Amino acid sequence: MFGITRKAALVGVTAVLCTGLLGSAAFAAFAPTSAPSFSIDANTGTVTMSDTKADALKTILDGLVSKGVITQAQEDAILAAVKDARGDDTVLRRVVAGLLQESATYLGFNQQELRARLPGTSLGALADKTNGKSRDGLIADLTTFANKAVDKLLADGKITQDQANKAKAAIPDRVTKFVDHVWPKTQPKGQPRANPGAFLGDLAKDARDYLGLSQQDLATQLRSGKSLGQIADATAGKSRQGLIDTLTSDANGRIDQAVQQGKLTQAQADQLKTKVQGAVSKLVDHSRTAPKATN
Repeated sequence: MFGITRKAALVGVTAVLCTGLLGSAAFAAFAPTSAPSFSIDANTGTVTMSDTKADALKTILDGLVSKGVITQAQEDAILAAVKDARGDDTVLRRVVAGLLQESATYLGFNQQELRARLPGTSLGALADKTNGKSRDGLIADLTTFANKAVDKLLADGKITQDQANKAKAAIPDRVTKFVDHVWPKTQPKGQPRANPGAFLGDLAKDARDYLGLSQQDLATQLRSGKSLGQIADATAGKSRQGLIDTLTSDANGRIDQAVQQGKLTQAQADQLKTKVQGAVSKLVDHSRTAPKATN
């Protein structure tokens, strides 16, 4: 075909087919320059890389196949051509999986602490704020790490030389995107949210223990419209502030225990403790409306 390789011809046919079916603007949206999306596995801490544009293209093509507009073989050919144009992302996904741990090693954090710091910012921004580290230094470190990972896959016979070459060519761009990726502000799955209420325990029981009242006595006074603070001030040798201090201390003890068990980072614990006393005070001062007397 006038010197055109089979690969180039396939890409060309794919472009024509996609342009005809989806329109030129739609096909351009799936060009190999699209940015990958990154997520963290809550259990293993490994990074998963996906291509949202490629996923969207497959969704569109699946719909066209179901409607009989194109055949499954045509969809497979289109996706194969797009994947080939992008390079072998399968190799890159295996390499990217270990980038978070390597980032933690470079920055001097444990992985759990790093994950707690990521929401709302990027690894590059964290690196620039870390003494003796920088965004560019992190990129260089991760690029070296990724290239060594590809070399190991090649040496172990798990990829071909052609796959290794394609992966290495794509590594600088993917690493840069990974370092500059701004992680969503939502708490990573599997991590406790910074909610002090989760560490207040059995508030009624702890209050009874402090006040020295039976469950029935405390319940009766609460139903009358009194707050825990008012009950404490009316109890000999007790006080509202004493109750708040006791409940706050108990909650902080549970937070410290969560840190020891690896359920919270120290940074998360410190943040929680700043909110505990306020949450306790609100509960201690809360009172239910006393029931109206009936005639």
